[in-house]
Amino acid sequence: MKKQAGMTLIELMVTLVLGLIIIAAGFQLFVSGSINYNLQKTLSELQDNGNFGLNYITKDIRMANLDANLAIINDRNLYSGIVLTGLKSYSSLSEDDQKTQSANLPFHLTDENTTKITLLTQGDSQTSWLGLSNIKEYKSDQLVIQYKAVIEGALDCEGRGITQDEIDKGVFIVQRYFLRKDGDDLALVCDAGRYETLLATADLPTAISNYGGNGEVIMRRVDHFHILLGIKDNIKDEFKYVSIKDYMGATNTLVKDANPRARIMSLQLGILMRGVETVPNNQNVPDAFQILDQKVSLKDDAKANRYVREVITQTVALRNGYGLMESL
Repeated sequence: MKKQAGMTLIELMVTLVLGLIIIAAGFQLFVSGSINYNLQKTLSELQDNGNFGLNYITKDIRMANLDANLAIINDRNLYSGIVLTGLKSYSSLSEDDQKTQSANLPFHLTDENTTKITLLTQGDSQTSWLGLSNIKEYKSDQLVIQYKAVIEGALDCEGRGITQDEIDKGVFIVQRYFLRKDGDDLALVCDAGRYETLLATADLPTAISNYGGNGEVIMRRVDHFHILLGIKDNIKDEFKYVSIKDYMGATNTLVKDANPRARIMSLQLGILMRGVETVPNNQNVPDAFQILDQKVSLKDDAKANRYVREVITQTVALRNGYGLMESL
């Protein structure tokens, strides 16, 4: 009768070790695959949320300059779609001067709280501008647009409806996009106000109603918001993108009887936003980015929290500002 030999203890131990190695390798592949999947999922969500948020904004921005006095956007045209100036942009104007000079906001808007320069389009390096940001090198920008209300029941960016009575009174909607605190993070928000224009002089408002508040959140977990103005020279046939400061100078000032600045034809919007889930320590997380023309790096407290971040950009043609050059 033939004897059957079993496994020796050494063979059993070798088999167990080999099995454990295979299991460990498989587990490592599973963990690595799971991390990569979550990373790709986070990047995809960032892209989707970022593009959705910017698309929401660009729909409103395309309304800018609707039914303005001129189909040209610059620093002086009354009701211009990009709001850069108002009465406070002049050092002083007499009543007679006010009949011959202009700004983006009408001169009957004199209220200090809702028409001050810091509630207009502002950017990094401008005097007294303190736009919140989670990056070291620059402050976030602020964009303010306006358009004439023409559709009853339409909503502004804070969800307030437009009535036929307001349309009959020539109401203009003013919308301000900026970053503010949202818990421990920053969020891109929109603050909407309005003012009437087709009233008797004595009844014209002095303030932009419901304007200058915290606004409604459009996009959460935004670290930085940057804007470039696409301008075309009034004399030369040259087009370029410039910062708000490069266009308006340090203080958004206007000089009596001066020529308007170059017309604004488009906008470029750039945001840096972060994901929801943190990344394991063994994963490389970038802390330096290129946002349009800005090379930026995260502040130390933002860098300490290991999140995936993504830059989302959008270019918006201001279709209501494409008037003929002869109209300048």
